[in-house]
Amino acid sequence: MEYDLLFTLIEHSEWKNLTDEGSFLPASVEESGVIYTYEGKYIEQIANSEFSDVSKLFLIVIDPLRINAPIKKAKKDSIEQLQIQGTFSIDAIVDRIPISKNKSGQFEINIKHFD
Repeated sequence: MEYDLLFTLIEHSEWKNLTDEGSFLPASVEESGVIYTYEGKYIEQIANSEFSDVSKLFLIVIDPLRINAPIKKAKKDSIEQLQIQGTFSIDAIVDRIPISKNKSGQFEINIKHFD
């Protein structure tokens, strides 16, 4: 896998429900069978377009080396998605970062990648 880390977003209030069984089970798994993850450069755009009506989110940081499910690339509009086919153990989650909207009502998420 060519990605060091993968990122996804969930609503702040959903964390406990999504991880109760020891696996990460967002609604997208039940709906489409996949977990939508992204590279860091897309996450701010995703937060502001798909979570515009939410004030608090968790940025979920995932280690792709700890995922046993297949990961496939796909595109939605101009954004590259990395779709995890199924669920994975919460052991693959290396961080859960709370984020809130700024004073102008936008999420500001700046992920820097260092080689």
